[in-house]
Amino acid sequence: MANNGADVKPNQGVGAANTSTTTNTAENTVGTATPKQNGLAVLGKYVGVSATQTIVEYATFAILHLIGVPSQIANGIAVVCSATYNFVMNRNVTFKSSSNFTRSVALFVLLWIWNFTFSTLLIGWMPGATGLSPYVVKFIAMACQFGWGYPLCKYVIFR
Repeated sequence: MANNGADVKPNQGVGAANTSTTTNTAENTVGTATPKQNGLAVLGKYVGVSATQTIVEYATFAILHLIGVPSQIANGIAVVCSATYNFVMNRNVTFKSSSNFTRSVALFVLLWIWNFTFSTLLIGWMPGATGLSPYVVKFIAMACQFGWGYPLCKYVIFR
């Protein structure tokens, strides 16, 4: 008896395309790109990295300043330490970036140069102009850097 196709279901047979849909679950994501992370989860990770970066930077600055290193030099060393930590953690943990590494490094270095220049000028000027402690001014500079750092990392550096 010849098969005239009456018992063949739609989307079966030679040349048929699989039109089924699946949800993105752990068992069917092998070989697929990671889906976009939840925005609040990413922000939470960024806040966590920033908090620990703050500890690294502020502690480095304070220790160096307490042992007699001038404020602006202590700031430079502290910023280098925290920038390295920040780049590694945000690229690999927060944004899970697979973007071009060289591009990310170049853009991050530009942000770092801006942050370093901004904080060094602020620490050099603000204590004398306002009477604020260099420790308070350093914290103000770091808060400003957090404000512009998240959108730049998320939408430009690690996109």
